Amino acid sequence: MHDAMLVCLSIKGFAKPEALAFALDADAVDVERTLERLEAAGSAERTKIGWRASASGKAAAARTLADERARLAPGELAGAYERFTVLNDRFKAIVMAWQIRRIGGTEVPNDHTDAAYDNGILGDIEAVDRELAELLEWLSEAIPRTAPYRRRFARALENARRGELRFVAAPIIDSYHTVWFELHEELIRLSGTTREAEAAAGRGA
Repeated sequence: MHDAMLVCLSIKGFAKPEALAFALDADAVDVERTLERLEAAGSAERTKIGWRASASGKAAAARTLADERARLAPGELAGAYERFTVLNDRFKAIVMAWQIRRIGGTEVPNDHTDAAYDNGILGDIEAVDRELAELLEWLSEAIPRTAPYRRRFARALENARRGELRFVAAPIIDSYHTVWFELHEELIRLSGTTREAEAAAGRGA
């Protein structure tokens, strides 16, 4: 769990132990113990808003990602990331439609009082989710520590369908958009590039 924890912390920035336990599909007690060991080694730091990877922890996470990348066949990860970027363009448009509606030619914030409209957007997310499933299956087989992404997406979508609409795009919580952002960051780093470089290439989040 040591390596997976540092990668997760480096991607999240800051995280509470309970969020790490869910993201890693790990026992909460094991997470706490791992964090304490990482802190003792100087790889993780405890702050008022949660745990974060230290400079040496981020370097260790980068080495883990580089090792994982080196174990994949040339072009394999590039192809997977290319498939993701196509889905990402669709997902960005869906999130925009979730947040902003066009009524009478005017863009207004979506107040979520139109259940039919929101259900249509949720249907669009489910369509993307079905296509994402194949990529996640490949990713979890190629890099087993990424397997919890599938469960995190499923939980967010299930909560949204139950009427907890914040699980579509709210920050901080494990909303569908939050998990998507983290998966995107994961793929960017696995590919050996940066979000800034991706944005310059027109593939920003």
